Amino acid sequence: MVTVKLNKADRAFFERFGQRLRKIILEERWYSSLDAFSIEHQDKITKATLYAICDGKRDMKWSTMLRLAAALRIPLEDLIKTS
Repeated sequence: MVTVKLNKADRAFFERFGQRLRKIILEERWYSSLDAFSIEHQDKITKATLYAICDGKRDMKWSTMLRLAAALRIPLEDLIKTS
């Protein structure tokens, strides 16, 4: 599979998304750390994937976004909005 380098706008989106996801997990869902979230939801997302997403370094598949939304118990559309 060919890896495509993200352009500046895409990188900015994923950084905002990662910040929002981190805020939801830590501040809105009251997890003590991303590690605590990943341990509880290891059947839905791996620790490495979670950190890469929160750091804005990962483009996600739809299946990953659906599993994250399910783990957070929020609608997918609420998860992906960044503003």
